[in-house]
Amino acid sequence: MIRKILLNCYQQGQNLFEKTIEIYKHWAEYNKYKDPRRVAVFSKIQLTKEQKQAIDDFYLKNYGKKIPYTWHRHYTAFTGKFDVNYFPDLLYHPEFERFMNYRHSYREVLSDKNLLPILAKSANVAVPQTFFSCTEGLFKDASNNLLSGEEFLQKFGNIGEVFIKPTVGTSSGIGCSVLNMQNGRDLISGKTAEQVIDSLGNNFVVQERLVCHKSIAAIYPSSVNTFRIMTYRWKNKIYHAPVILRIGQGGNTVDNAHAGGMSVAVEDNGKLHKTAFTEFNKQYTEHPDTHIKFEGYSIPNVENIIEAAKRLHTLLPQLGCYHWDFTLNKDGIPVLIEANTDNGGVGLFQRTHGKGYFGERTGEILQWLAKMKKMSYSARKKNLYKQDIQK
Repeated sequence: MIRKILLNCYQQGQNLFEKTIEIYKHWAEYNKYKDPRRVAVFSKIQLTKEQKQAIDDFYLKNYGKKIPYTWHRHYTAFTGKFDVNYFPDLLYHPEFERFMNYRHSYREVLSDKNLLPILAKSANVAVPQTFFSCTEGLFKDASNNLLSGEEFLQKFGNIGEVFIKPTVGTSSGIGCSVLNMQNGRDLISGKTAEQVIDSLGNNFVVQERLVCHKSIAAIYPSSVNTFRIMTYRWKNKIYHAPVILRIGQGGNTVDNAHAGGMSVAVEDNGKLHKTAFTEFNKQYTEHPDTHIKFEGYSIPNVENIIEAAKRLHTLLPQLGCYHWDFTLNKDGIPVLIEANTDNGGVGLFQRTHGKGYFGERTGEILQWLAKMKKMSYSARKKNLYKQDIQK
């Protein structure tokens, strides 16, 4: 009897915790769209009566309730294209991504960038060459031999030009930088090797500075411009969302939106769309630094990048969705930069492409969310990939 009571208390506690997380994540998405810069973007769009009715009918039918129009207005504001299948950030991170990646332990482990080379090798996917890594304060060289702190600093201090980034708990390019280490000092920032390492904590990786394929470098050569590929598991198949290319500008060495980067839609055949957008809707039809026009510009081997992302997801089906960052090296081979398992978003894809993230599958995905929301924590874990909707 006592065991049953304790088990019931534990399960009720899990359910309460999950509900609290859901409420918090919804609040965070609402709060994000109170940012005056986002308000300024979507305030320029007023949906028609017919468009509002289409949204209401679609979400009532599939999700069981209406949603605010804010997100449809925001995505429409970029390309001017309305799509009832737009999937709001309000439901993506708080519900879809959370339910698809419900096994928290896998999510945390697979987000560790120091594990990426090991996993990618199993899927026959290239990654940047690693010179050194640090995992929980343990220094290693390229062959995974342990190094003392003194040995590491001596070798790192003369490594030359490299790219360094934290491997745990970061996003949006925070902490990433290009270094040129000579005689124990970074010639770019002026910091000593000790100061650089102290700023990165106990988990980081030191890699080669990639040289992108000429078709990518021609657009903007100062950053590693990356393709963002989102894959998701649905009814025992792996699909991908519309692809985007993220591009740096203005001398920045990273391409992230929060660092002023821009994004342009890419067709699966490698053709770029006409317009690139920043996070707050500054628009470019050509790159401001190189004056390369986007419309009709073609990048080879994008199909190979998509295939590599799907191959990686097939290797790691424990999670339902991943956001992969790839580029093409100088030989045109897809190179995996990183994998993101949490805090992904759909807005970047939809506002760039001007169409819904999940396309024709949007309705059934909403139906699945509505079903999952009604389940307890333990029931959700048992039904993560039972995605056939019974009407």
